[in-house]
Amino acid sequence: MKKWLSVAAIVVLSLVLVIGAACGGGEGEEEEGVKTLKFGLAGPLTGALGAVVGIPVKQALELASEQMGEFTVAGERYQWDLIVVDNQLQSVAGGVASATKLIFDNNVDFMHQAGADAGLAAQPICQEKGIMLDMSGADPKDLAPDKRNLFQTVASWAVNMPPFFDWLTKEHPEVKRIAVVNSEDRTGQAINDAAIACADYYGLDIVSEFVPMGTVEYYPTATKMMTKDPDLVIGALDLYIAMREMGFEGLGVTGYWSASWAESVGWDTVDGYLIYMPHPFGGIWPEAEAFAAEFEDRFGVEMAPAAFWAVTIVHVLTDALKQAGTVDDLDKIIETLETGSFDSLVGPLSYGGEVLNGIGHVGIWPSPIYEVVGEYEYRALAVYTPEETEALLSEVYK
Repeated sequence: MKKWLSVAAIVVLSLVLVIGAACGGGEGEEEEGVKTLKFGLAGPLTGALGAVVGIPVKQALELASEQMGEFTVAGERYQWDLIVVDNQLQSVAGGVASATKLIFDNNVDFMHQAGADAGLAAQPICQEKGIMLDMSGADPKDLAPDKRNLFQTVASWAVNMPPFFDWLTKEHPEVKRIAVVNSEDRTGQAINDAAIACADYYGLDIVSEFVPMGTVEYYPTATKMMTKDPDLVIGALDLYIAMREMGFEGLGVTGYWSASWAESVGWDTVDGYLIYMPHPFGGIWPEAEAFAAEFEDRFGVEMAPAAFWAVTIVHVLTDALKQAGTVDDLDKIIETLETGSFDSLVGPLSYGGEVLNGIGHVGIWPSPIYEVVGEYEYRALAVYTPEETEALLSEVYK
């Protein structure tokens, strides 16, 4: 029997865990003969965002580095030391403050910033200090040739959206009009922009709408979307449920799924609901599903998608350092990341997406499409390879 905590319980758990994390994390002691590489993680650590993003990411990276243990680069033994600080996710000031703390107080070797606003604010500081920065939640167009130290390894809506639309137009030709609704922050804007580009490429009508951050009441937005008569709605599950209650009979899809949401509304209500971003279920990646199961056993909660995607950063970076044969030559590490292929829980991953920003540096993931078919049951309807994914995004965004 799977166990899921309520949002309130998760928030309480988060606040307890933050007592240790918010002070900069626990810097591990080096074992004899083993050198420490400091990985700085900046993310939201309090409130609802801390519960569903920051704390799960922290826990997943801790578990991944623990499983990885020691690794060897150019004959030297290393291990990761995770140092965690709060960046408030959508805060420019939080990005600057967290980057400053991680660099000057904690002397990190590598950094990840959760959230586009915080990540982009931290980037100039990291570049000046020669720190490789990975961020999540950004529009890949935010990366650029003059930000050579900046990468986005985690799964990106802009990358996985074109394969979903390709599948949609083949399997559901009845879909002619789409409604897409997301939060009004940079991440929400990036998702809507990707959906609009895909709809234009595939000749579909689309209506785009934004809601304030933290929206929990979707009935006004649902009422507005119903007047647009869409065949498919992209957005929060609560929006889809509200529209269903108003008579909507079309398809619903999200890129960010939690089984706890299905529990809250009833699994029968989400039967047939679609998910288009990589998640650790559906029988596609046994290693990923095993990691998710261990995460659940260890922490007693479901592994959030953000946590699953973030684990890939450590796997890819570790393999990149091994291939580069160095942990401190940033130019060589970047060159290796730009040209290589790296081990991950979803198979080999590499960077691309030059059509989006002129430099690439975007992790190109496989693109699965899932359907909810029962309680904690998901069916993979299609899986596009990374090569197929990049080919499609290159066509859609050219």
